[in-house]
Amino acid sequence: MDHRRNRLLVLVAALLGVILLVGALAGCDIARRPGPPEQAPPEARQALPNDPREAGRLADRLAKTAADTPGVNRATVVLAGTTAYVGLNLEEGMEGKRTNEVKRKAAKRVRQAEPRIERVMVTTDMDTFARLERIAAGVRRGEPVSAFQREFAEINRRSTPITR
Repeated sequence: MDHRRNRLLVLVAALLGVILLVGALAGCDIARRPGPPEQAPPEARQALPNDPREAGRLADRLAKTAADTPGVNRATVVLAGTTAYVGLNLEEGMEGKRTNEVKRKAAKRVRQAEPRIERVMVTTDMDTFARLERIAAGVRRGEPVSAFQREFAEINRRSTPITR
């Protein structure tokens, strides 16, 4: 019985030694604790405007920025929280990879123009583009973004998230 227990202890010790050796060779530090998560720069933590008219003006400025992307005829933007919903009307005949490239470029321009935006949802679907235009018009009239929750649920389903 002692012989079996001794074999088991030797086997466990050897296994533990191999695990520690492999971890050391792989550059792992078992005793190392992760540091605090990186903080976002202060300007990224500031809230976007809550006032519908101010948010509408910012969204209009971002729409112009997105529309300046090569391949885009028109753009519309609606801000909800820290998310920018971007609708793009693309040049005629654009397809596939080129469409995705234009979406990424427009999203990048929007993020660069407003660092407080954490997520950009982009769509080139014309029905969704029209919905976003209706929402943007409502926000410009002073309606709160929260009044369009059902619309946003449908847009989220149809849009491509492009995050940092």
